[in-house]
Amino acid sequence: AVVSTQSTGTLEREIENLIQTEQSEKAAVSEEVVLDSTAVERKRAISEEEREEEVDLYAEHARISEEKKRKKRKKKKGIAVLSEDPTLMATGEEEEKRGITYKIMKNKGLTPHRKKEQRNPRVKHRKKFDKALKKRRSQIPDLREQGGSYGGEKSGIKSALTKSTKLR
Repeated sequence: AVVSTQSTGTLEREIENLIQTEQSEKAAVSEEVVLDSTAVERKRAISEEEREEEVDLYAEHARISEEKKRKKRKKKKGIAVLSEDPTLMATGEEEEKRGITYKIMKNKGLTPHRKKEQRNPRVKHRKKFDKALKKRRSQIPDLREQGGSYGGEKSGIKSALTKSTKLR
C-alpha cells in the first residue's frame, strides 16, 4: 500500500509539471502573435489579392478547357466548328452550315462487315500463303533425306493402304 501512494504522488507532480510547461508555451506563442499581428495583416492583404488573381486565372483556364471540349464533341459528331464563341451557335445569331460527316463524305452505302486482316493486303496475302502451304503439306509429304541404312517407313507401314493403279 505504501508503494502505491508514493507512485501516485510522483504521477501528480509530473502532471503538474506538464501543465505548467504547456501554459508557458501558450504564453510565449501569444506574445509572438501580438508582435507579428501587423505582418499577418500584410500577408492577408497580399494573399487576398493573390487569391483573386488565382480565381480569375482558374476561371480563364476552365473557360478555355470547356471550349476545347466543345470543339472536340462537335468534331466527333461531324459538325464544323466555325465560331470561337459558344453562345453564337446556341442563340443562332450567325447562321452556320452543318459540316458533313464521314459517312456522307465516303457515300459507301451498305457494305458488308469485313475482318481486320481483309483491310490489310500484306497480312491478307501472308495468311493466304500460309493456308496454301498447309494444304500442300497434307497432300504431298515433305522430302526427307535418308541417313545411313534403310530403317523402314517413318510413319509405319499401313496394311490397309494401297497406292497403285489398277490395270484393266
